[in-house]
Amino acid sequence: MSTTGVGRRGEAAAKHALEQKGYRALAQNFRDGPREIDLVMQDGETIVFVEVKARSSIAFGTPGEFVTKNKQRLLTMAAQSYLIQNDLLDRPARFDVVEIYLADNKLRHIENAFYAAQ
Repeated sequence: MSTTGVGRRGEAAAKHALEQKGYRALAQNFRDGPREIDLVMQDGETIVFVEVKARSSIAFGTPGEFVTKNKQRLLTMAAQSYLIQNDLLDRPARFDVVEIYLADNKLRHIENAFYAAQ
């Protein structure tokens, strides 16, 4: 399966798992220029920006370890754009990571995985 296929499969699994927890999907693959947010969800009043990382092996680290400081900065910029475009600046927001382990088909949801990066 291609990298894009793995990513899309992981995003679908993450969206489903979060919806099962009561989250509501607001957007998928939100683009702000070259930046992209995999999922934008709502948890109560909180807007949740979700980065999905799928890996077939943890030989080089867990999926969440691939959300680097630079990636966090790009996600923060895209999130700010989403909040402005949708007039949601007054709402609480957070960044979550969903790790997908393809080898054993497991999913791990990390709430508040990081804080807005400058």
